[in-house]
Amino acid sequence: MKKYIFGFLVLVIAAAWYFTPSLETIVKKVVNKYGSEITGTEVNLEGFKLSLTKGEGEISEITVANPKNYSAPNIFSLGNIFIKVDLKSLTTDTIVIDKIAINKPIITYEMLSLTQNNISQIQKNIENNTAAMNKADSEEVKTEESSSKDESSSKKVVIKELVVEGGEIQAVANINGKANSLTVPLPKIVMKNIGEEKKGESIASSISKVLNNILKTASKTVVESQLGDLKSVASENLDKVVGGVKDRVKELGIFGK
Repeated sequence: MKKYIFGFLVLVIAAAWYFTPSLETIVKKVVNKYGSEITGTEVNLEGFKLSLTKGEGEISEITVANPKNYSAPNIFSLGNIFIKVDLKSLTTDTIVIDKIAINKPIITYEMLSLTQNNISQIQKNIENNTAAMNKADSEEVKTEESSSKDESSSKKVVIKELVVEGGEIQAVANINGKANSLTVPLPKIVMKNIGEEKKGESIASSISKVLNNILKTASKTVVESQLGDLKSVASENLDKVVGGVKDRVKELGIFGK
């Protein structure tokens, strides 16, 4: 009997050793692929480790690049991410994540004008791209190409609890070389039972909900803090730009003087 138990333990250890690197690779590919498609910018996951015996994983960092024309390289830098997974769910169509804890994220809020900032642009990308991806996933008629998709694309996700804490928002108005900035703490964010009502949501929808909630919280926090200072910088520079255009139009005599 002891011989069989020992043999079983050896098989478990061998399986954990074999599958863990594969799962790490799959998770990185899924996050990078879906994250980039949803945000419309480059998303990178680095340093993922998963313990199959505990169902616990740790991600050292996820970065989400800024849209073009913004000075900061990233809009998001999410570090120290802890994940607890229901191991039994890994073999089913719906993966249950018991907890995701994101510690000390850094969010950059950058204004190019009173009507243009990186957060609102990313939010538009998320809304449009998520809708397109969900529509494609829900099509009844599968093409030969779609039938050969990764199995991960058909997986559903339920997130029991997501906590974001210890983060900060670095806000800056940078227009025509004149800048003003401030740093404010990001309030603690708690989300529960994501996808529970639908008995699992698509990976795209789950990522979209999480990112949107963080972005909305960041935007609201900046607006309610010292945004007045940033607005004055943006408004002053915007007036100069608009005024310059008006003066040039007058000089050309297009609309009369």
